[in-house]
Formats: sequence, structure tokens, C-alpha cells
Amino acid sequence: MKKNKYFAKKCKIAGIEFDSIAESEFYLLLKNNKNVKVIQLQPEYQIIDEYMVECSRCNGTGKILNKRTGNLNQCTLCKGAGSRTKRGAIYTADFRVIYSDGHEEVIDVKGGRESKDFTLRRKLFEIETGRELKIARKTKQGWENK
Repeated sequence: MKKNKYFAKKCKIAGIEFDSIAESEFYLLLKNNKNVKVIQLQPEYQIIDEYMVECSRCNGTGKILNKRTGNLNQCTLCKGAGSRTKRGAIYTADFRVIYSDGHEEVIDVKGGRESKDFTLRRKLFEIETGRELKIARKTKQGWENK
């Protein structure tokens, strides 16, 4: 089994597999909260749309010189278009919670350190959705919400 790079241990509760023990404990906390109406696990958000770039192999011409024959051939990387579509980026939060009063929160649970790219992903999420990403951090005293 592949080891998690953040040393998190997968956990299974009520038939649901969580990426960490902290995430499963927070799920139980949400499940027992009477104000919580809906809990969505692992919601995905498009934080960068797909985009076009000039093909680096043919420099945007769509043609490449065949060194063997001397002919101009269609670039196989961009299929002769001169540009290529690159995939965007998707951010997967831990929970999307809808409360009985109708307000909604997107929550990311942190049991340990944040990854190097988390700050950027968080900012991109907030720019794209116009919502604040809530961070639930497990401490020795309990749960801290930021």
C-alpha cells in the first residue's frame, strides 16, 4: 500500500472511507450537529478553466520540417492547429455543508501541516467561487475554525 505523503491514515466510518482520521472525526461532528441539513463529501470546484497555448514543437505554425525528407509535415502534438488546449485545475474540498437556516460552507479539514500549494489553491477557490474556504484544524483542545 502506498504511504500518504502527509502521514495521514485512511479511516472508514459507516462505510465511508476518509483520507484521514481527523477528516472522519470532523464528519462525525457534522453528522451529530442538529443544525446541519446536508453534508456533501469531496465536492469538486473548477478553479482554473481549460486554456489554449501556442504549440511549443511547431512554434504555432502547425507544421514541422521533416529532417529526413525535407518536407513540411503536420505537427503531431497540436494536430496542425498551431495551438493546444491545456487542462484546467480542479480543487476538491473535504466537505460542503448546508445548514438548516440555508447558509452554506465549504470546509477543508487539516489534521497537520498545510501542503505547499494549499495557500494558492485556497486563493484560487475563493476568487473563482466568491466564497471563503473554511479551515477546520484539529488541535489538542478540540477543533479550531478559521
